[in-house]
Amino acid sequence: MTPSNAAPDQKATGADTTVEMVRTKVPGEYAVDSGVTLEPFTRLTDYIDAATLQDIQDSLASVARVKATILDDRGVPLTHTTVSKRFQTRSAAIAASHSAKGDAGMDQPFSAPIVVTGRKLGSIVIEPAKAAPVRAAAINELAGKLQLPAAQVRTIIDAVNQESLMQRTASVQFLYLLANAISRLCEQEIQLRRRIVELSTLFNISNMLTEARGLQQTLDRVTFSVAQALNVKACSLRLLDDLRDELVIKSVYNLSEAYLRKGPIMLQQSGIDREALEGKVVYIPDMTTDSRIIYHDDGRREGIVSVLCTALIYKNRPIGVLRVYSAERKEFSDFEVKLLQSISGQAAAAIENARLQQETMDKERLQRQVQIAAEVQRRMIPAGAPQVPGFDISALYAPCFELGGDFYDFIEFDGISLGITVADVVGKGLPASLLMASVRAAIRAYANDIYDLDEIIARVNRAMVADTRSNEFVTLWYGTLNYARRQLTYCTAGHDPALLVRDGKIRELATGGMVLGVDAAERYNKEVLQLQTGDLIFIYTDGLSDAVNFSGEKFGKTRVRETLLRYRDFTAEQICQNMIWETRRFVGLNRRTDDTTLVALRVTE
Repeated sequence: MTPSNAAPDQKATGADTTVEMVRTKVPGEYAVDSGVTLEPFTRLTDYIDAATLQDIQDSLASVARVKATILDDRGVPLTHTTVSKRFQTRSAAIAASHSAKGDAGMDQPFSAPIVVTGRKLGSIVIEPAKAAPVRAAAINELAGKLQLPAAQVRTIIDAVNQESLMQRTASVQFLYLLANAISRLCEQEIQLRRRIVELSTLFNISNMLTEARGLQQTLDRVTFSVAQALNVKACSLRLLDDLRDELVIKSVYNLSEAYLRKGPIMLQQSGIDREALEGKVVYIPDMTTDSRIIYHDDGRREGIVSVLCTALIYKNRPIGVLRVYSAERKEFSDFEVKLLQSISGQAAAAIENARLQQETMDKERLQRQVQIAAEVQRRMIPAGAPQVPGFDISALYAPCFELGGDFYDFIEFDGISLGITVADVVGKGLPASLLMASVRAAIRAYANDIYDLDEIIARVNRAMVADTRSNEFVTLWYGTLNYARRQLTYCTAGHDPALLVRDGKIRELATGGMVLGVDAAERYNKEVLQLQTGDLIFIYTDGLSDAVNFSGEKFGKTRVRETLLRYRDFTAEQICQNMIWETRRFVGLNRRTDDTTLVALRVTE
């Protein structure tokens, strides 16, 4: 039987037999002290305490009827030698039996090294002797301590009790089995301590990241904690900019400004980072000579040699790259690689959470600004219609968002006339509200200085052409009402025509020109309308006629006219309220997508 961890070509040769174990070499085993300090383990008793070794040795001597000792790597006993009673009483008989049969040397000791992670930390020595059958309970107890199958232990123990060469071979096999079992126990202890170190480190880093306030502080704590946990010179963190196909430096620990200014890292040029973003851990033994490194001289001046690079991956999506740098050539252990991967996974989640928190804060800040802007916009819209003798005037404004592009305005001129404006700015939200404020200010400025209504509109149009983009324009209806003369002079700039209801019939007031903000040379026309008692002027924006129900059907201009005729004898305020109510009933629960502005003017005398 060949020991499970022995080299396949190893053969037993007698008392000085040694066991060479085939294992992947690991430069050192480490434990983290307070989450940051790394210390190597170099003694067998660093993994298994002396009392446990003594217990294993005593059970071995009792079961195998041998004399046993466990030594350290220098040959110094770590345990008290255990000699079974059966071994003492049979020593003379064994010697005589060997002499008579010519089996000299069968009572000589056998030794096998205890190898942990490629290093010899000690050895176990036994002196076998022929013995009587052993109780099953004792075998089971020894197998449990060594974490081996009881049947395997019994098979070898029985062979040890046989004669001549078979006994010698079985003794060596048993020695291999025992040495490898102790090595395996040590390695289990290593894995356990690694896990404890990893969890402790991750717990400490998690606390640090949890306490971070804001994205940048989170990034800075990641680079600091990684450098401390892996005991390296420096660390850098770059986040992926998909638009520029570039890894942008966001945080560093212990790297100079000169090194950071060495140049950009484009993904097309960096094979190392492309490999890392694919989920691989990339190791560079010496960045000053590695052909994959772009900036060799900068790394040499910075005093960094070995590099370990891994991706920051959140929900299977790479978001950046984490690099650690050592000041000398360094082989990173499997434990350090796995620890870096674990930290990078936790860091990626923390970074994304910080990003979301930052976005939330930005949105809240923007929302506060929008609320302030909406309040300013509401103050621009008159709180109510002016009271004019002989006229009943009302207005209603229903934005679909906090900020809208519709507006209406009343401008009083020396108590003899009233300017009425209804406009619809293309777009919605903050840009539309800003443009609305600009148009309102321009109308008020020109209306106070210029008498001709068509000239007022022309100047507003030229100002918009000069100050706005090609895709920004405004539809506008503007009129002045002369109280004494009962005259209405108006001009429409691409706006839906106002409706005049007289004697149960509707007429469109459509004189004017094209929308504002397109052609600076556009000329506008005006119309002077003599009003009569009972006339109704209704001005609206397209949010009324373009309201859509769940079937995709618009309220339409025909329904606007029919509804207006139905309520023509109501007060101006009731007309506005009922027009809104009718469209809402038509739309139902479907969401409105445009602002709605209504102005109703009735001639009462």
